[in-house]
Amino acid sequence: MTPTTLLNDDGKASMATLIMTSHHGFRRDLGRFAEVLAAFEPSRAPALAAAWKSFGEHLHGHHQVEDTGLFPSAAASHPQLGAAIGELSKQHERIDPLLARGAAAFEGLPATLHEARRVVAELSGLLDVHLDLEEAAVIPTLRSAREFPPLDEAGADLYAQGFAWSLHGIAPDVTEQILKLLPAALVSRLPAARAAFDAGCVGTFGSAARASASRTSIPR
Repeated sequence: MTPTTLLNDDGKASMATLIMTSHHGFRRDLGRFAEVLAAFEPSRAPALAAAWKSFGEHLHGHHQVEDTGLFPSAAASHPQLGAAIGELSKQHERIDPLLARGAAAFEGLPATLHEARRVVAELSGLLDVHLDLEEAAVIPTLRSAREFPPLDEAGADLYAQGFAWSLHGIAPDVTEQILKLLPAALVSRLPAARAAFDAGCVGTFGSAARASASRTSIPR
């Protein structure tokens, strides 16, 4: 499948862009897990277990938002997407057990190294199919949406952590357009949140956390 461009045709960000930066983050992190597990160093085990836990929280939260809001809304306004959205929801049900298996495997490292590698490979294959379908069916319906929901202080803090994760490895020009879409209270919190996240990535993944500059939902 041709990688989906993060920005709209006019070079600006939309809610589609924000969803796809999360897709980029899921693909990015699974690639990093695979790389680090292929040359496993026992000293990284605690950091990898914590990173998998965080990854699982991001993915589960992403799916909750889709199942309770995005997918029902898209199905109501675009009835022709019903079959695709039904399949996407079924795939969510297959992904959650893999996250649980992965949590047990990463907590058990190094004894469970083979299982951790197997879970990462299985989830990568399933998520590739899932994200490709979502980007083909649902993402086009979000290209015209350019209004970020209002936030309170607590929400701004929480979203800053999420965007620090999702913007890691995104090209600067794309990030610039995304920031224009976000509330000032959120943007002001991002530099510190991103610096902390970037440092944590290096500590967890080492050379696998090398910098990139993606303009599509596929990591470079």
